[in-house]
Amino acid sequence: MSGKEIKIRPLFPNAVTMLALAFGVSSLNMAFWGQWQLAVLFITLAGVFDFLDGKVARLLNVSSKFGAELDSLSDFVSFGVAPAFLMYQWTMDQETRINVLQNLAVRSDAVGLYWGIVLFVSMCCASRLARFNTLLDTQQPSYWKYFFMGVPAPAGAYLTIMPLIFWLAFNGEYEFFRNPVFVSLFLIFSGIMMASKIPTLCLKHIRFSQKYTIYLHLFILFVIAGLISYTWMTLSVLGLFYLLSIPMSVYFFFKFKRESLSFSKQKVVSIHSKKGYTHD
Repeated sequence: MSGKEIKIRPLFPNAVTMLALAFGVSSLNMAFWGQWQLAVLFITLAGVFDFLDGKVARLLNVSSKFGAELDSLSDFVSFGVAPAFLMYQWTMDQETRINVLQNLAVRSDAVGLYWGIVLFVSMCCASRLARFNTLLDTQQPSYWKYFFMGVPAPAGAYLTIMPLIFWLAFNGEYEFFRNPVFVSLFLIFSGIMMASKIPTLCLKHIRFSQKYTIYLHLFILFVIAGLISYTWMTLSVLGLFYLLSIPMSVYFFFKFKRESLSFSKQKVVSIHSKKGYTHD
C-alpha cells in the first residue's frame, strides 16, 4: 500500500463528538420551529454523546489535542448557544413578544434586552470552556479532585432550560415558568455559574463502598423508570437536586481544603522537626 496509512480507531471518539454537535445544531432547528420537547431532547442527547466521547477516547487509548479542541467547539454550540436560543424562542414567541411590548414598564427595547441575556449566557459558556482548556495541563491541588471549577457546560445548559422543563412537567398549566423575567434570572444564574470558579460536584472520582453498590444500582434503575414514565417531572426533580448540591459542594470543598492545608502544614512541621529545626 503506497502512501501513509490511516488508522480508523482514532476517528471513533471524534465521530461521537460530531454526533453531539449534530444534536446541538438540530436543537436550534427545533427551537426555531417551536418544537420545544424535541429541542430539549436533542440538547439532552448532545449531553449524552458529550459524555461518551471522552469515555470512548480513553477506552481506545486515542485521546488527542485535536479531539479536545473539537469537543470544546461542540460544547459551545450544544450547551452555550442552543439552550440560550431555545429559551429565547420559547419565552419570546410571537404572542409573548406582543404582550411584552404592550407593557409600558418593559416596552423599551425589551426584546433586545432578552437577546442580550442570550449573548451573555453564550459568552459565559465560552469563557468556561476556555478556562477548562487552559487548566488541562495544570496540576490542581488535591482538594479539587472531587469538584469542577464552576458548573460544567452540559450542567449549565441543563440549568438554562430548567424553566422550560418545569413548564413541560406541569403540561404548560403554569405560565409563570414562561415569564421573561423569571427565565432571564435563570439564564443569568446559569451563565454566572459556568463562568465562575465556584466548586461544584464532580462524580467521576467518587468511589462507593461495596455494600452501597446495590443501593446505587437501585437508585439508577429508579431514575431510568422515572425518565421513561414521567420524563419531565423526573428531570425537574433531578434539576432541583442539582441546584441543592451546589451549596453542599461549596461546604465540602472548603472542608476538604482546610483538612488538606492542615495536613500539609503538619507534614512540613514534622519534616523540620526531624531535621532539628527549632521554632520561636
